Amino acid sequence: MVRGFSGAFWELRRKQQPWLRSRLNSACRHLMIWMVSGGQATPQVFLTDPGPHCPQRVMGTLGVPVREVGGGKGASRPGAPRSGCESLGRPAGDARVGVCVLSQTQTDKQRFLRAVEILSDAVRAQANGSMDEYFPKAVLAKKIEVRETRSDGGGPGDVGAVSPRGVCGPFWLFQTLILEEASELLTSNVRQQAMLCVVALSQVNPPFSLSQKLDLVNVGVVRVFALPHARRSVDEMDSASLYAQTVQAFEDMLQALVMDGLDPDMTILQKVLEFFRKYLTPEERADVILVAMEAMATTSRNDGSGASKMLTAILKSPMADIGKVPEIIQYICHRTRGVTETTAQATIRDLLCLLARTYTDEVVLVLFKIQDQSRSSRVRRLWEMLASVPRGYEEIMESLQQRMTQRPEPGAPEPRDRRQISPLMATRAIHELLLEPRQRVEVQSLFASLFMALLLRTSFLVAVGGTEPSWDQQHGAESMDPMSSTVDALKALMRSAGYGDHVSYVQKLGGWELLASRERHHEGVALLARAMVIKSCWHNRPVFSLVIGALQAHDRTDHLTALTFATELLRCPDVAATVDNVTIHILAGWFQSEDPVVVKQMLQVVETFAKHGNMARQLRLLQPYVLNCCYSQDSDIVMETFLMLQGVVQYLTWQRSSSFLVQLSFMLRPFFEEESERLRLAAFKIYEGILAKVKRGFLAFPLKHHVLNLIVLLVLHLEDRDADVAQVCRLTLCHMATALGWSGLKVTFAKKDMWMILKALLEQEAGKAIWFLRQCMTLFKSPQAPIRHAAVWFAGQIIQTLDMDKDGETEEAYSALQSLREDPDPMVSCLATQICYVLEAKETPSAPPPTSCFCTGRP
Repeated sequence: MVRGFSGAFWELRRKQQPWLRSRLNSACRHLMIWMVSGGQATPQVFLTDPGPHCPQRVMGTLGVPVREVGGGKGASRPGAPRSGCESLGRPAGDARVGVCVLSQTQTDKQRFLRAVEILSDAVRAQANGSMDEYFPKAVLAKKIEVRETRSDGGGPGDVGAVSPRGVCGPFWLFQTLILEEASELLTSNVRQQAMLCVVALSQVNPPFSLSQKLDLVNVGVVRVFALPHARRSVDEMDSASLYAQTVQAFEDMLQALVMDGLDPDMTILQKVLEFFRKYLTPEERADVILVAMEAMATTSRNDGSGASKMLTAILKSPMADIGKVPEIIQYICHRTRGVTETTAQATIRDLLCLLARTYTDEVVLVLFKIQDQSRSSRVRRLWEMLASVPRGYEEIMESLQQRMTQRPEPGAPEPRDRRQISPLMATRAIHELLLEPRQRVEVQSLFASLFMALLLRTSFLVAVGGTEPSWDQQHGAESMDPMSSTVDALKALMRSAGYGDHVSYVQKLGGWELLASRERHHEGVALLARAMVIKSCWHNRPVFSLVIGALQAHDRTDHLTALTFATELLRCPDVAATVDNVTIHILAGWFQSEDPVVVKQMLQVVETFAKHGNMARQLRLLQPYVLNCCYSQDSDIVMETFLMLQGVVQYLTWQRSSSFLVQLSFMLRPFFEEESERLRLAAFKIYEGILAKVKRGFLAFPLKHHVLNLIVLLVLHLEDRDADVAQVCRLTLCHMATALGWSGLKVTFAKKDMWMILKALLEQEAGKAIWFLRQCMTLFKSPQAPIRHAAVWFAGQIIQTLDMDKDGETEEAYSALQSLREDPDPMVSCLATQICYVLEAKETPSAPPPTSCFCTGRP
């Protein structure tokens, strides 16, 4: 090795100018000293099997004494030191130099490094120069594991330490020089000069191998990145300058090792980015990604493969911050269409999905910006790529859903970050992703929450007049109709989940137009829910669960939408089966609402429970709230309650709902005399329905007492001015006769007029005369004059059967009749006056007989 080096040196010196020959002479002298020095006062080199051309004369010329070891046959003298090659595990006869390097002074190190630079410059100055002509570069670049500082306080490595690989090359000196420098301090430029030597050597042939490059990068990272920031000191300027120069030298070394001409070597870049990624800034990471994608788009198979592997390695580990996201997305959209290699396509897809999951807002904004400007199909390809990764698809959709449901507080300032997407933009992005049909399984899991979010958003848009605040009028979104975008997304969601028939059904009934209507919005909501019930939607139960969750938050402004939807969904038996006490408690709370529309919705819920026929327990829990509605100050609520009860009674059975029916029958009494004919008719119909369910065996106290206490009222209302009420009362009397076992009176109730029924009732139930008289007295205050007149007449009939002297009950009746003498209706006042005369005559025997007007039995 020394022989070849010295011969090349003399040849090189002969060809150069005198001033350069002087510098080369000095440079090569220092190189040789470093190569053969053992750290002693007189450098030595150990040779094995020198052969016929001994380089002693040449080395002497350089001032390097040489001591020969061993004879021509390789024999060793007793006591002689082992040859360098033997100490390295080399076989005898290998004429290479074994080197042991001890620590040198800073001056020696700098001289050596300067010598390497001079030699590299000289070689590079030749047209076809190669370092191997003067010094084997491959030997310099042999990798060796250098031991770190010993625990006993020794130097960077044991003197004469040998690599486990058995190879020790002089380029180990560069690594050693860098590693010998303290990692916590920067006191000299040795580290800088060593890296600049690497730059110089990288510019001459033969090129470094991949492993050599990685070793050098590793050493630079270990000893440069660990340096602290430049500290303030007396020589602050010098310290800062040295720090900057060292960092610049490291950058130059990376440039020389990683770049292949003007383009990066993707293979080495991949390996480097694996001792180096965490040190990059977000913008630098973006640059790496852009470079990798550019390499994948080239025709070079090696570059494309290396770039793909590099990006794959980056994507597999936790992703640090990345800058220039819009630039990356634009590059993917415009520059990667020509990538046909399968692995590279998958890598680009994974990168796009990762960016969308981490930087959802920025990615969506860029995609819509490109889509709105170019109107091309390129962005459609990116939406398809985003929808092609199941896990990423779910995360992106969830993130978009959160953005869609965000609503600014009234009077709140607009968000300062213009990169944040608005609910409208999120809705549009959801629609685009739903157009990809391959993710049907993921849509199934997202359906319930996304469906409710879109539905409630339509209600919000209706409430604000169909347009959102200025927060949503960004990035060109003001040209879009928020309501149309939301309804379209809702349709796309249902189709993607397999509910195309539901969409068509709602369309035929005009439901989508109703949903977007300000005046009839909730009709559209109800129609949509009804379609899900009729068409047996698979997601009715999870959707209902979310609806109840929305109703639990009483401060929501879209509660009516949720309640309307819940009312319709409860028509589904599977949904009704999920109603537990917690759900009932949440629903019952809405009975306290001051909004009549809300209360009416709750009344529909109760009616739905009754129709199912197996929800007696739920009805019992809601019973107090229902009955309380009968006494509301809002007449419309009272009317709606009675209409609901009228229908509910038809679906209830006496066995399961007897307690509710009994309580309801007691509650109805005050409403039989309501002036509102609709309300009065509803009350009588409810009572008729209750008595129709009562069998004789079930008619026990107190219900029997209550029924008997209403018999006169029912008979007298056969004269009600509303013919429908009269007809219902006759049916009720027949049900009553059946329940009481009055078979004889049942025929009379069904066919005779009121006067004949009263006479027959008094004749058959004479023992209840006083009871009947009391019922007549309550009807003296009836708002209907015909009923007051009939009550007075029947009271007169009863009084004739009573003994005035023995029964004090007539005194109260007499006082009531006296007040009716001033009744505004002349027929009532006239009849009351006649009865009072009769009562007075019975007390005075000489009084004239009563007039025929009363005695005939009819007014």
